[in-house]
Amino acid sequence: MAEFISSFITGFQDVVAADLPARLKGVKILGVYDGLIHYSYSGNSRDLEKIIYFNNTFFLLKFMKGKGASFPAMVGAIASEKKYYLINKGTFRVRFVQENQFAKVDKALVRKAEDAVLNNSKLKIDRVSPETEIWYSIRREGFGFCGQLISKREFTEKNLNKGELRPEIAYLICSFAGISGSGEEVLADPFCGYGSIPVQLAKKFRFKKLYASDIDEEKIQMVSQKKQLAGNDSVEVFVQDALKAEKFADKSLDLVITDPPWGYYEDIGDINKFYAQMFASFRRILKDDGRLVILSARKEEIEKAASDAKFSIENSLHTLVNGKKASLYLFV
Repeated sequence: MAEFISSFITGFQDVVAADLPARLKGVKILGVYDGLIHYSYSGNSRDLEKIIYFNNTFFLLKFMKGKGASFPAMVGAIASEKKYYLINKGTFRVRFVQENQFAKVDKALVRKAEDAVLNNSKLKIDRVSPETEIWYSIRREGFGFCGQLISKREFTEKNLNKGELRPEIAYLICSFAGISGSGEEVLADPFCGYGSIPVQLAKKFRFKKLYASDIDEEKIQMVSQKKQLAGNDSVEVFVQDALKAEKFADKSLDLVITDPPWGYYEDIGDINKFYAQMFASFRRILKDDGRLVILSARKEEIEKAASDAKFSIENSLHTLVNGKKASLYLFV
């Protein structure tokens, strides 16, 4: 069975390890690291391109630990073996990566690595704009791998609105929430903004009802027109102040999942007062066994407000959002 390595956003390793086998039958997890997963897959490798949170995906040629995890040792091992390349036609180049940074190595070592590919494939060298790449990567965890880059996704904020969550982060937040899959839960995103979280919920998860609301009328107009939400009888989009949440009855929601203002891009006044009102509102509308998932860069303020409102942290992780350190919480 073919083995692969894929990278993803930092902090979500446990979420990815649980989600990947559920989303893709035929996957067996071989190792999970911060921002990286090693697995085997019995299906079509093109299926891996459908996994929204994968950045780079490699067809694994060699995995080495300990003293073997050096560039000369890995190149020597690859050069001494007959290798199969998943992409066997077109052009390639070889790259060396040390702890997520491209590294310079001796030209003779580069040539040896290139010859190993030339001798085992129909690929031709193009060091400027190749169709595929062969990476030798050494990680700080004490292992290295050689892999052929078969899929590359470059996420960028240039096509997003300011403050809008990238779709892969929104998906991972939804997966982190532990939605039952029964299709009987009532969900809400009271700070839906541009709708990143509701869109992923509607595309990939089952629920009885989903409410998407925000105090900004222009954003709600945009969200209501998104194809994943418009015309969906299980989704309701409307204008509402999350600090009051007047359209929600007491103890009516199973899950609130949201990315509230951080106070960096919006004027929300006293952040501590804002979060205190927010948690009071969420406590009223959540069922006694309800769950609250929040993404925030304001770790100290969020944790204090949650504690004051008698919420406890069941799970949490730390990641990067738009270059800022942020934390994701599951409160009960």
